[in-house]
Amino acid sequence: MGKLRKALFCCGSRPEFIKISPIYHKLKDTTEIRPLLCDTGQHKDLSSAYLDYCRITPDARLDVMRKGQSLDQLMAQLCKQLPDIFDQFHPDIVIIQGDTASALASAITARKHHCSIAHIEAGLRTYDRNSPFPEEIYRQNISRLAQWHFCPTEKARRNLLQEDVCPTKVFVTGNTSVDMVIKAYRKPAIDRDQRPYFLITLHRRESQGAPLVNIINSLLIFARSQPEFDFVIPLHPNPATSDMIRSLLGTDKNIRLISPLPYPEFVGLMAGAYAIITDSGGIQEEAPSLNTPVIVVRDKTERSEGVEGGCLRLAGTDRDAILAELDLIVNDKSHYKNMQLAENPFGDGRAAERITQHLVNILEREAPHHAHAE
Repeated sequence: MGKLRKALFCCGSRPEFIKISPIYHKLKDTTEIRPLLCDTGQHKDLSSAYLDYCRITPDARLDVMRKGQSLDQLMAQLCKQLPDIFDQFHPDIVIIQGDTASALASAITARKHHCSIAHIEAGLRTYDRNSPFPEEIYRQNISRLAQWHFCPTEKARRNLLQEDVCPTKVFVTGNTSVDMVIKAYRKPAIDRDQRPYFLITLHRRESQGAPLVNIINSLLIFARSQPEFDFVIPLHPNPATSDMIRSLLGTDKNIRLISPLPYPEFVGLMAGAYAIITDSGGIQEEAPSLNTPVIVVRDKTERSEGVEGGCLRLAGTDRDAILAELDLIVNDKSHYKNMQLAENPFGDGRAAERITQHLVNILEREAPHHAHAE
């Protein structure tokens, strides 16, 4: 390849750091590519602990978060500050993860700087721009800007081909979240005093309002009907969700509200759970590798492969529908066992290895980047 090439990761949320980490380190182990990280600061208060766990020191940091700012204001801050980072590092390729504001703003900035864009976790779709919002809009636009697309599944690849993305620029690699959860998992010592528990995580923007009230009411009814189970809820930093959970779920004895956990401890919590009730995307990918069934409290999921494969159940946000799914997973042991044993369709733990090799091959073919911004 000759001259050392530069690959710039632009991300700022906890899930992004976890998912780019194995690629970052595999690139670091090559002699051809120097990985760089710009921390955009979307999860500023929590990023340090995750970056320490991932053993990554950012090469640059942005200051984009403002109290009470809108999505539009966040995007404006990102698009204002990112060009200086591109001018500083002159990357040969920009690597973006998923469907955050940081990812879309980085793709826009990279296009303005005539820089190649590689999109990790490409091709996820619900084809409903309000579910999830704004992620579905962000990722559809990223797919139109990126040159290289690394898909977690064959279904994600087909989505892109149906959108007329060039087939030779689309690769099925698996999801790096599976790489990380396999690496982080440590079999816990047996605690005979541990009561069985459900793990619950709620944070999605589109769940706020009536859907979140329905979800919480269903959990309250179910928890009171199942005194032999504990219900463990790590509270999300977003007060719009956590304040409502505290007010409605904070008094029952078998409901435990806890602070957010470091990643390896959270993986252990997922692995030990009887089942997980969540609106998270990442947990849908990770939990099947731990043989933990997942009830998805959303109306749509971009990870339908898990529903089709049997490791996820899409319960929706209707109270009675959620209660029916929860009743089934407790009372139908055959159904529960089938969910436990279902294969994880999102990866085998080698996604970062495949993505890294593709990136090396891509940069071997592409000329070094010298273009200036528009």
